[in-house]
Amino acid sequence: MCNYEFHRQLPDHQPTRLVSLPQAANDLGLKAVYLKEEGGRLGLPSFKILGASWGTYMALAKVLGLAPTTGLDQLQAALRARDWRPALYAATDGNHGRAVARRGAILDLPVQIFVPSGLQSAAIQAIQREGQSVQVCEISGSYDEAVHTAFMASQQSPGVFIQDTASEEYEEVASVSHLRQEASQRRVDALCQWVVQGYSTMMREIDEQLRNSPTLVVAPVGVGSLAQSVVSHYKAPGKARTAILTVEPDTAACLHTSLWNGECAPIRTTDTIMTGLNCGTVSSIAWPILQAGVDASLTVNDFEVHDACQALESEGIDAGPCGAAPLAALYRLSYGDREEMGLDRTSTVVLLCTESKRDYDIPGTEPDTVR
Repeated sequence: MCNYEFHRQLPDHQPTRLVSLPQAANDLGLKAVYLKEEGGRLGLPSFKILGASWGTYMALAKVLGLAPTTGLDQLQAALRARDWRPALYAATDGNHGRAVARRGAILDLPVQIFVPSGLQSAAIQAIQREGQSVQVCEISGSYDEAVHTAFMASQQSPGVFIQDTASEEYEEVASVSHLRQEASQRRVDALCQWVVQGYSTMMREIDEQLRNSPTLVVAPVGVGSLAQSVVSHYKAPGKARTAILTVEPDTAACLHTSLWNGECAPIRTTDTIMTGLNCGTVSSIAWPILQAGVDASLTVNDFEVHDACQALESEGIDAGPCGAAPLAALYRLSYGDREEMGLDRTSTVVLLCTESKRDYDIPGTEPDTVR
């Protein structure tokens, strides 16, 4: 069973909307601009459930010694038959942790989510509401430090590390440690890759909805895992040429900086309303794919993204800052940039809107004024 078939079997699954933005197309001299609206994916406010659900399914199937063709009912029955309950561990700045917590609640597994300092209380509360066995731990550090802490915690107890970013420390092993008896020596390899594979359902849906390959796809970047999935899909052998543009906050441009320098290295980030993109290190498994496959990279600031949120709201689209960043990026392109990328009246652009509307501090206002 592939991830696309798996997602179609989940309760309440249906493809998310591909919405036309004729005003943007007219403003920029393009044939069409579409927005893939991920804000309502499987009842959650972002695309993250695609990776979290598939990654968790594949990891647990391997831990339990089940074939990857095993159905969800059989997986749950196998979990009930064991005398241990592996916990799910993850780090998040909001949406990924909530998605992992949702899968844990469905499978009746304990969940421990680590968050960086300063994450909005609303995001923390949303994770906690996913289930009584969900524990949220705030660390006094950055997102990168939260990822490290979650990984170490999963090494010290019976648990599975569910994350969409990798480093040399754990890219080959998503931890399943200290499990009892027959499971004690089992390891789950390349879990990050499974999470990334889960995101490809979005691109499969776009192919079916558009019925043609887009000229350009604009993808927001945090650690780069979604962009990795986008590049892997659209730059696969035999695919029609599609250019990939990535967008990051100007205060957290880890991919942009790495591409400019020609090597992947962590950077120090500062606050942004694009909290889901506030990451200082590109995933190590994503980096070579992005370096080879991204056609252009740019950054946007909070003011531009706030304007993009308002523009989308006027079109009846509820988009959070991370979700609106691709539209801000498209408008950031100058005429010369568009010409260099081959964008003209025959071009079709797809924007990946990764999250729904949420509260954030409006740029240029007092911190307690939120939208």
